[in-house]
Amino acid sequence: MLSVATNALTLPHYLRLILTLSLTLVTVGCTHLVDPENDTVVVEAVTSVVEIDAIDSESTAVKLPLSIDAPTSIEPEVIDLWQRLRDGFSLMPKTMPASVAKQRDWYLRNPSYLKTVFARAEPFIYYVTEQLDQAGLPLELALLPIVESTYDPLAYSHSHAVGLWQFIPSTAASLGLRRDRWYDGRRDVIYSTQAAITYLEQLNNRFDQDWLLALAAYNSGQGYVSKSIKRNRKAGKDTDFWSISLPRETRNYVPQLLALASLVRDPQEYGLELPAMPNEPYFEIVEISSQIDLGNVIALTDVELADFTRLNPAYRRALTPPQGTHSLLLPVGTAQPLRDLLATTDPKTWVPHTEYAVMSGDTLSEIALRFEIPTAWLRERNKLKNDQLRIGQILLIPHAGNNANYQASSKSGATEPNYYTVRRGDSLWSIAKQFNTSIKRLRETNKLSSHTLQVNDRLVVGSKTADLASENVRKLSYRVKRGDSLSLIASKFDIAIRDITRWNKISRNALLQPGQRLTLFINALKI
Repeated sequence: MLSVATNALTLPHYLRLILTLSLTLVTVGCTHLVDPENDTVVVEAVTSVVEIDAIDSESTAVKLPLSIDAPTSIEPEVIDLWQRLRDGFSLMPKTMPASVAKQRDWYLRNPSYLKTVFARAEPFIYYVTEQLDQAGLPLELALLPIVESTYDPLAYSHSHAVGLWQFIPSTAASLGLRRDRWYDGRRDVIYSTQAAITYLEQLNNRFDQDWLLALAAYNSGQGYVSKSIKRNRKAGKDTDFWSISLPRETRNYVPQLLALASLVRDPQEYGLELPAMPNEPYFEIVEISSQIDLGNVIALTDVELADFTRLNPAYRRALTPPQGTHSLLLPVGTAQPLRDLLATTDPKTWVPHTEYAVMSGDTLSEIALRFEIPTAWLRERNKLKNDQLRIGQILLIPHAGNNANYQASSKSGATEPNYYTVRRGDSLWSIAKQFNTSIKRLRETNKLSSHTLQVNDRLVVGSKTADLASENVRKLSYRVKRGDSLSLIASKFDIAIRDITRWNKISRNALLQPGQRLTLFINALKI
């Protein structure tokens, strides 16, 4: 080991004129060379020579390291999320299978698709990456929601799979994701991601740490993959992902993920420019321990309605659920007003309410049913020890939050009206239902003296900011089941029969056949 003392080295002035000091330092380090033939790393010793020909006349001291036999390695800073993902990739095969190359080429031929899914991923992918990293899972999995849902938390499939991770009801229930009239945990970015990680870990353990088989099971089901493995084992065949028999969708599913990962790993090789994706959070998480009006949250934080809905799609009404603690996601830098409100105000003020005077014959359950709220919630809000009521008693009735689009919270500065042109067969009732409003409001807004409408009349049906339907609408291919009718389907998805017939170019009296496919445009917040 070569050591050099750190004492100051000084020279008299007269000696500087006649002395030339040459100091040669020899250090031994390593350089890594990749052998392209066998993909191995060759380590070569390198001799580095540093020559100091003369001491600067202005210098009075030279400080050298205490030791040069163990150079300090400085980790390069992760400057963006893409690099962080690359550093955590572990599923990429050394040789690119043809099916992966095929999927990769499709992505490259469809740059608009990649642009769309990367834009959708931006609010969520940092959080997903962070959770996967903490769990020690391969970071290719951060790209899985692209394959599953195009990173759309409102995605809805014909098999009733919902959310970023596309959980069907049974799987969601087994993982503790609840769904009720207030909330759908499958669309909750926080809880659905935790559930997905738990499920993926379970599958990986079941299939002996083979991530490709685990991913296949995530798509097609554990039972299907297990049976395919058993058949191959019995026949003396290999039992890896590439060898077993799988549904066509699953056969393409894993290559789609690997193809995306290959593009993220080597974008320059394929002439792909990835969008800027900082390695930092997009949103803050605020825990709410009591029910709160979401419209007030939006107004308080000054977050755009569309942005709030995108981050919080799990809430099916304009209020958080009446029981339990729930999370609200807000863009970074916008949450402090809400935190201040939670810290300084009574939770009773967080939900608007009306007063109701108990009349003869009223029961607590009947009142709760009338106002579409849980009996327990009504009891809790009024601090009732039992269900006994007296005539004239004043009850506080919290709003039920029937409007899932938080229309009341639209920003005051954006009130451009939406218009609708009356068509043959229209009525105030059908128009009110279509635009999620009331007949009374339609009449008041348009100053109608009667219920009579004329074809081609132009009605104001709301404001563009208040009507989020266009932003929350998703196209669905619905397979007709035995016993289905246009009325039943319309009721199930809260859409008009007239729209179903128009979208599918069929008559109102058309007989539906089991297996028939119908195109529907549904508000994902209402299903």
